[in-house]
Amino acid sequence: MKKFSLIFFVFFLSFSAFSKECRAEEQNTAKGFSVNPFFQEINLEKDQAEKTFAVEITNNTENLAVLKLSVVDFGALDESGGVAFLGDSKNLTNKYSLASWISLENDGLVINSGEKQSVRVTIQNKESLAPGGHYAAILAKLDSSDNSLDHDASKVALDPSFSSLIFVRKIGGEIYGLSLKDQEISKGILGLPSNIRLRFQNTGNVHVTPHGLVRLSDPLGREVARGIINQESALILPETFRIFPTSLQKTALAFVPGYYKLAIDYRYDGKDSFTTEQHKIFVIPAIDILAGVIFMTVLYGGLRFRKRK
Repeated sequence: MKKFSLIFFVFFLSFSAFSKECRAEEQNTAKGFSVNPFFQEINLEKDQAEKTFAVEITNNTENLAVLKLSVVDFGALDESGGVAFLGDSKNLTNKYSLASWISLENDGLVINSGEKQSVRVTIQNKESLAPGGHYAAILAKLDSSDNSLDHDASKVALDPSFSSLIFVRKIGGEIYGLSLKDQEISKGILGLPSNIRLRFQNTGNVHVTPHGLVRLSDPLGREVARGIINQESALILPETFRIFPTSLQKTALAFVPGYYKLAIDYRYDGKDSFTTEQHKIFVIPAIDILAGVIFMTVLYGGLRFRKRK
């Protein structure tokens, strides 16, 4: 198997930043440089020869900047949502790579302070690009080889690199799949659980966005708590795992001890029906303990009072 190397750094970035609600104005107010769009999903039809779009870069520093542009593949780094940019796409054996099918109008930009420039990006929909998901990033970094510029780090507030992430879905053979592999409930000896960590696996060949609801019901069938799965609309890359922490909010007073039913309803965007998993957990509501303490206090006080008489 051919080896591939990580690019000079590993960029930790939560997939929650890939939310469909990611706003352009947030990118435009960033220090240093900003890129728009920061994240985009693209559908390639089977008979579509190519797809062209533009990426805008704004220089928010006080200096003229020379930027080098490149295209790199990326993949999942861990189950918490990190990603790793992968170097040397020619040696990459990742079937979900995309960099080899992308060409840039320019491989560099010279941007004055406060100026915005765009670069045209073209994805070639060749037969060698298999149906399903493919992932790459337009990476920009300062050209440190240009000695005509002052690269004093104290004068330029800039990260080493910044990127525009591209999620491509090639139509005509894509496979969707989402499976709940594990759940970890945060619960003390007493009281209701406050949150649950859900570990999902993408079993398909294209990225998916999980959504759903966690519901907790008491032995009487009353819903006492619920939580929304993946409120940030984060993505899971193909054949990878991702953990989604989900907070449980109380919806009713829990006062009955016993086995509570935990129902997890989930699906991915584009699927109409939900998959449901149910589990039982033993709960002693805190209010029961409080009521017991009050009862014992009153009882003890009554007995003392009778003895005094």
